[in-house]
Parts: sequence; structure tokens; C-alpha cells
Amino acid sequence: MSNKEQLFAITSNKSDIKLSLDDEYELDRNQEYELGLKYFSVYNSIRNINEKNNQIKISTDNGVMFKTIRLLPGSYEYIAINEYLSEYAGKNNIEFEGNLNLHKIKLILRNNSQVDFNVENSLNTLLGFNKRVYTQSTLAPHKANIENDIDVINIHCNLINGGFFNKYKRQIIYSLPTFTVPIGYRIIEKPFQTTYLPLNSFMIKDINLEIKDGKNRFIDFGNEEIVIQLHLKQKN
Repeated sequence: MSNKEQLFAITSNKSDIKLSLDDEYELDRNQEYELGLKYFSVYNSIRNINEKNNQIKISTDNGVMFKTIRLLPGSYEYIAINEYLSEYAGKNNIEFEGNLNLHKIKLILRNNSQVDFNVENSLNTLLGFNKRVYTQSTLAPHKANIENDIDVINIHCNLINGGFFNKYKRQIIYSLPTFTVPIGYRIIEKPFQTTYLPLNSFMIKDINLEIKDGKNRFIDFGNEEIVIQLHLKQKN
């Protein structure tokens, strides 16, 4: 088989991908090689809410009794949070409303409803509120962080040299913004012109890919299938 170029098509439902080839792939040591990303695809189901930021306490009797609500881990916009809360607080009694101009969220309380963000694993940071009890409709004092700081998808690959994110040296073969499509739609990234980075070995047996955000955290796509295609070629 010619080793001037090769395609690697990889699928996984995890962001920490470890692939061991059946046969070790040996390259010509008298040549230089480089690797680039040709294709990346996954449904935009990034879980911005998990077990560390999914709790809120609500009251519908003017604070006499509070009920702790735990949202299931998943991909949420504030409208989806409203729908979830309506099952426990009644329709429209507790709502979050976005203010696009200020990039803030307004909490709307009706019919003696209250919200307590001062709980463990609170939703407060995601929505821009302080950890306290709110007894009346209030505009959040801070900007919303509904994306949970997951604003970039960095694809790391163990086979390359080079690649930085901010000041840190990373083996990043490709980077793209997170919300190129709405939640529930398929991200399809096919670079018009592939960027190639130098290969760091002439023997390929294990391919390790890590899909992380800008804080170097693995991105949880909710068990959706990830498809990646890498292109290996001799350097021109």
C-alpha cells in the first residue's frame, strides 16, 4: 500500500477517543508527513447543564415551602428551563426571559412564587443570578452564561506537533465555534482549505483524539455519534 497519503475515518460517542489500528502503519522515514482534519460532524447536543449546575429551589406559596428541582443533564436554553419548571410551578408562574440587548436574563415571578438560588450545584451562574432568594421579578445582575463557557470546540490529536490555544501549547488539529447551528441540529464542519500540521511519528498504531472546550474540559455531546475524518499526506 502506498504511504504517500491515507484517510482515517473515525466514529465514537465519546469525546475521549482512543483507537488502536489492527496493523501498525509505517511511513517512509526519508519523507516528511503532515496531518489535517477533513471532516467533523456531531449533533449539537452539548450538555450545558450537568450534575454540577442543575439545581434550583422554588416556592408557589410565598415562601412557606420550597421544593428542590433538579434538571436532568442535557442541552438547555432558558426557554427549555421554563418548560421544565412549569411542570412543578404551574404554567407561567416562574419564567426566565432573555434580554438580547443586555445579554441578561430576567426572572419573572407571578402568583406568590419565589426562587432560591442559594443551593448546592445551583443554576445561578448559568443564568446570571446571585445565590440568594428572589421574591419579585428581577433582571439578573450579571450576564447570562447559558453556554457554560463552552464556546469553542478544540479537537486534539496525539499524532501532530504544534498547535496552541491562547498561551498554552496543545496538540490541536482543528478548532471551531460551538454554536454554529442551534441545539438539536447537526454540526457539519468541512474546511474549505485543510490546515496541515507536522506528523510526530513514522509509526502509527494508536490514534487518540480529545474534543475539549476552551477550558480544556471534555465536551459532553450526550452520547451522540461523533464522526471525524483525518487526512495524512506527504509534505509538499
